Amino acid sequence: MKRFLIVAVLVSLFATSLFAAETLPAQPKDESKWTDFTYVNVPILKVLEAKNGYVVVYQKNRVGVGTVVVPKDWAKGNNENPSKLKFRKVRKANECYMSIQKKNGEFLRVVLTLPMNKSNSIWGVVKGMNSIDGCDKDTLEEIEL
Repeated sequence: MKRFLIVAVLVSLFATSLFAAETLPAQPKDESKWTDFTYVNVPILKVLEAKNGYVVVYQKNRVGVGTVVVPKDWAKGNNENPSKLKFRKVRKANECYMSIQKKNGEFLRVVLTLPMNKSNSIWGVVKGMNSIDGCDKDTLEEIEL
């Protein structure tokens, strides 16, 4: 009886493995449905607020830090000119990152994901809250990774 049960189990396993192996051939992917939207995410170390913009201090890929200036005017938008700066709320300071989005290789928008509470340690103020240079630009320059 035990031998019959073992043989029956082995035959059923063999049969199921044969049926499972019969799959459809791989379909080629339709490249016309691909998007031309790309993005780069970098960790944020500090965001310094000034009168007319933000100085974002970010971590480079391997070693070091970089800075980029993001104008406050980019947050304003309308139907003709959508906003180039968006904020996303996150609870912890170690989960902050900056996402630079491009479409057709051209700058589309920058998304800052960080705590909205300005008393958080990620936020800071430029000395004297003065205006900073680089807040009159239309696109974000290429960041160094």
